Amino acid sequence: MKISIVIPTYNEEKTIIKKLDNTLDLNYPKEDMDIVISDCSDDRTVGLVKEYFSQKRDVKLILHHEDERKGVSYADNVGFSLASGDIIVRTDADVLLDENALIYALNSFSDKEIGCVTGRPFSLGCDQEKNYRDINTKIQQWESKIDSTLIAHGPFTAFRRELFRPIDEDSLADDSEISIKIRKQGYRCILNSDIIFYEKTSEEGREEQKIRRASGLIRLLWRNKTLFLNPKYGKYGLIVFPFNFFVMIILPIILSPLLLLLVALKVRGGMVLETEQFLLKGMYRLISNKATVYWEPDTYIRS
Repeated sequence: MKISIVIPTYNEEKTIIKKLDNTLDLNYPKEDMDIVISDCSDDRTVGLVKEYFSQKRDVKLILHHEDERKGVSYADNVGFSLASGDIIVRTDADVLLDENALIYALNSFSDKEIGCVTGRPFSLGCDQEKNYRDINTKIQQWESKIDSTLIAHGPFTAFRRELFRPIDEDSLADDSEISIKIRKQGYRCILNSDIIFYEKTSEEGREEQKIRRASGLIRLLWRNKTLFLNPKYGKYGLIVFPFNFFVMIILPIILSPLLLLLVALKVRGGMVLETEQFLLKGMYRLISNKATVYWEPDTYIRS
């Protein structure tokens, strides 16, 4: 089965070579793999990619560059449209994949009901974020057993190419939008815990990352609110989607007096209260029209 690995890039000169090395070290036949770079950088990223592949001829490269920056969802759509593999893998330029990630993903696709597979994060550098992601992984495992998980992770999301539907170009959660659109077509979207990706995190840049992510998921849930308690989608519509809708939209509103007090006192509280604070801030960013499709590479992570 042929695989296309799509990497959206913006000013990744500090990470792109390590990413390409990691990609070519993946345990999968190179003749059945191509790499699609969808780029809008104004640094040395494109030059580094061209130089790298001038010496690597065993894997097909598709490099698309545009001078105008239009956001990650636009870059995703371009990359996916250029991909020719039976399976498309979307991955970020600043993460490393376990060498057997593709093999484990294909194992999941042996089930014809599976349309999308995401991986398990391994956080490097921030213990608090690692604890949060470990808990979130358990929730996603539970969702996957019930029906489907709602969240797909940008560092590793694989899906059947024929199921792709263009992402909204103003999307703030492009990866999870892929999974929702595939679930709407009747296919399951699961987390495969054998697929591991390694992502560096930092306490310094963590809050901005979490608020940006919260804004994206809240808007995605709201735009797809017709899934709420919708029996057409089985346990996904009756359990998984309502659970996420409650935790990310309803609960922050209910807890808003307490959360606003904690914000004023600059007290994060435990993991649950901290997460709900991020969600409330993400909601405010949406309401105040301050959410943006543009993201800046985290200097703390790429230093």
